[in-house]
Amino acid sequence: MNSTFIGFLFSQNFSFKNKRTVPSMNKDNKTRVFFSKKENKKKFLVLCKMKERGNDEKTSSIPTTLKNTEEERDKMFDTILQELSAIQQNAPRRVAILGTRHFSYLHQQIVELLTYANVLVGNHVFTSGGAGSGTNAAVIRGALRAERPDLLTVVLPQSLKKQPPDVRDLLEKVQNVIEMGENDELPLDVASRLCNSDILSRCEHLISFAFHDSVVVLEAAREAKALNKLVTLLYLD
Repeated sequence: MNSTFIGFLFSQNFSFKNKRTVPSMNKDNKTRVFFSKKENKKKFLVLCKMKERGNDEKTSSIPTTLKNTEEERDKMFDTILQELSAIQQNAPRRVAILGTRHFSYLHQQIVELLTYANVLVGNHVFTSGGAGSGTNAAVIRGALRAERPDLLTVVLPQSLKKQPPDVRDLLEKVQNVIEMGENDELPLDVASRLCNSDILSRCEHLISFAFHDSVVVLEAAREAKALNKLVTLLYLD
C-alpha cells in the first residue's frame, strides 16, 4: 500500500466538526494530514508506516463487528483507519455501504471520506436512498466528490418521487439510479429489505453503520454474512 494514501485522503478538506485537529506533514512535505484526536496521532502514523500484510490474501482482516461504547470509541476510529488502509487491497471490487437514516455530522463526514477513498481506487460503490442526514446520502456525497460517476450506483427501494426533496436534488447528480417502482405500494421497511437484498446481490463487501435498534440495517448485515460476503459492521451507540 502507498504509505501516503491515507494521508492524502485526510488532506481533502473533510472537516471533522467538533474535533480538535492536529496538522502534520509527511516526509516529502507535500501531504497535509489531520488527526481528529491528539492521542490518535501516534496510532495513525504507525498505521501509515505498517508494511502491507497479506497482500495476496483475498479477504480483509478488519473486525466484522465493533460496538461503539465509550470505551470502544477509539477502537472505532482505528477500525475506520484499518478500513482505509485495506481499501487498496484487491481493488477494484464491488462495495455496498448502507446504514441508519439519521446520525451525527461527524459520522457523515467519516462515511463521505470512506466512500471517497473507495471510489478513488476504482471500487464500485452501491448504496440506497433515505434521509439527507443519513448514511446513504453521505455515501452519495462522498462518491460524487471523487468525480467517477460510473463507479456509483444508487438502488432506491421505491420510485424516485418517494425520496425526500433534498435527496432527490442529490440524486439528480447521480448517473446510475435504479428505481424499484414496483414497491411503491409496500411499507417502506418492506421495500427497504427488498432493496438491500438487491444491493447485496451486486456486491462483494458490505460496510454497515447501525444502531442496535436499526432492525433493517442489521438484517442486511446478517443476510450478507449468510451469503458469505465480507461484512464490516460498526455500531454507533
